[in-house]
Amino acid sequence: MDLKAVQKSFIVFLTVFGVVFSCTLSTSTTSAQDDPNAQYITIISGDLSNEPREIEVPVEVGVFRLQLSVQFNGELNLAVITPTGKPLVLSEPNINVIETKERRLISMWDPRPGKWKLRISGSGRFTAAATAQGELYVCCLQFYGRNGIYMLDRFQPARGSRQQAQVFASGFNLHTIEFNLITEQGGLIAPLKFRQSEYSNPSSFTLFVETPEQPFRVLARGRDTNGKGFQRVFHWLIRPNTTDTSNAQGENPPVVTSNNQALQELNKDANEGEQKIIRAQVVKWSDETLFSEKGNPIGVRLKYSMRFPVEGSYSPAPQLYPERVGSAYTESLTMRIYNGTIEPLPLAVQSQGQLIIGVRATFKPQVIYSFTVDLIPNYAIYNEQKKSFCLQTKLFGQQGIRERFAREVMTELKVRFRLSITGTDIDGRLPALTENTYMPAVWFQGFLREGITDCQ
Repeated sequence: MDLKAVQKSFIVFLTVFGVVFSCTLSTSTTSAQDDPNAQYITIISGDLSNEPREIEVPVEVGVFRLQLSVQFNGELNLAVITPTGKPLVLSEPNINVIETKERRLISMWDPRPGKWKLRISGSGRFTAAATAQGELYVCCLQFYGRNGIYMLDRFQPARGSRQQAQVFASGFNLHTIEFNLITEQGGLIAPLKFRQSEYSNPSSFTLFVETPEQPFRVLARGRDTNGKGFQRVFHWLIRPNTTDTSNAQGENPPVVTSNNQALQELNKDANEGEQKIIRAQVVKWSDETLFSEKGNPIGVRLKYSMRFPVEGSYSPAPQLYPERVGSAYTESLTMRIYNGTIEPLPLAVQSQGQLIIGVRATFKPQVIYSFTVDLIPNYAIYNEQKKSFCLQTKLFGQQGIRERFAREVMTELKVRFRLSITGTDIDGRLPALTENTYMPAVWFQGFLREGITDCQ
């Protein structure tokens, strides 16, 4: 498959939705790091004059492949120091080494989490890089300019200009994060002001960028939920212009743009330095069988109480799905929200009902909000206007899928479900298990006893 064609299709897809992300899928990335799915931990260029140099490579929990690469045009001595302080033994079975006249590449699987080091010495020009492939990611940096949203590898802001930028990350395994501008040699230019974009989504961050005089990269670092340090570098070196003339890129859609008022508000609200990811706290929760008005079991009723750390806009929607699913899972037993209540009501919400669960609302800090949420299997639909259910079994009618669907919904095995609530301390990082077990066949038979038929 042609990578350029894939890249072009990917960009077109994102452009349709009004966003052009600068992700790691690019031809320049693949040639630099050999793996389009890996992310840079560090990338540093410089000159050696027989003096030794150590480059830190923090590796967090969950990295299953680490690559260390040094390109050079002179003499080079290279040693890799493990987190225990000992040199890496390159003959280990999980390590692969590729060595040419001007490059050394060391790949390893399941590296020990902790602080690794590249120790180099010699003479000549070098570029040292480390990439990781694993669960944690920081990606898709995009800048909002006067004329639209700009791809990072084509973005050339004017020196001294102010920009708003957006970054996405794997919020479920982040404990803290910070952002900095760094030089091509890895030195600090300035810390960036930023804030969590919204508190129900610990994966999105808004950055306030004052463009420096010299070329720069953007670095993110912090600690994962296991306490290990992590670091990610966007490998594109951004070269500022002396005048603001190069931002008019015809291929970028003029959608969301920054304005002076938005930048002023961001500058006021954002902060520099390492910040703890904000998540709401689930104080307590329980689960029980949900019964219809006629007394038939049709799903699960969740009850949970939450405390919010700061006043803000949240949408704490629960997700419930079977504890164990196979590769051929039809998603028929993933649960959907049917009804719910919140006490007390959040700000701007006038009445109880199904639509307030999962819809954004403003919650006050240190108030205990009690949620009651009714969930039904994914194959069941509730029509709010007709006040009635129907079963969408036709969606699972294809040969092969039909048999799997029947096995799932008619199983008499007792199943526990995993609970995840977006933007909380059990949001997928640490999904909880239901206290009770449930027999899916009981729900399906309950709907049939209700006289519920297929959806038209």
